[in-house]
Amino acid sequence: MHWLTDNWHSLFPYPWGSIFLSILALICGASVGIERQRKEKPAGIRTMALIALGSATFTMIGYSFTSSTGDSGRVAAQIVTGIGFLGGGVLLRGSTGVRGVTTAATIWLVAAMGMAIGAGHAGAGVGLALLARGVLSFVNRWESSKLAGARASVIRLLVDPAEGKTEVRLEDLLEQFHIPFKAVERQPAADDRELWIIRCQLPRWAYHELLMALVEESHVYSIQR
Repeated sequence: MHWLTDNWHSLFPYPWGSIFLSILALICGASVGIERQRKEKPAGIRTMALIALGSATFTMIGYSFTSSTGDSGRVAAQIVTGIGFLGGGVLLRGSTGVRGVTTAATIWLVAAMGMAIGAGHAGAGVGLALLARGVLSFVNRWESSKLAGARASVIRLLVDPAEGKTEVRLEDLLEQFHIPFKAVERQPAADDRELWIIRCQLPRWAYHELLMALVEESHVYSIQR
């Protein structure tokens, strides 16, 4: 298991160390992107894989400059600055507040992971990829559990279908709160309206944010809890 602790730049002859590290960066970035794409987030497999590969490449280039310019840290500093602009691009302000914060933080972490791999620390990169997947997958489930204060709730909505437009808008809204659309029971109501019964289990703060977002929907006529 010495490959986990040794620097791959010294472990393999040139240029195989750089090649193996580049491939590993792609794999680690893609593994994190799989979770983001599964949840239909803006940055998926390709984006995360390219971020990891790009940051690893820039880090390796920075090390090659050390012998001539003396400071490889300057390239690393520019990676951190540049990834900040990329992460800021996925932040969106909507009716439920700022969206994309988790994706932006994931981009930031994947860039750090790529830098660690580019520096030759393959074990650290693999460990960061596993930690990122763990946080994105299991912490989200824990937040929706009773142990984290989540409670089961039933929300009844009287809505105007608006020829399918309301379904699209509300489906996107429920996706933001990780509520599967199959948890919604739809029944016909008077005046060509529909009664939607939403069963969910959310933390208190997320429950109130969902209610405030539903209030903003023009095709939702009444809300009963």
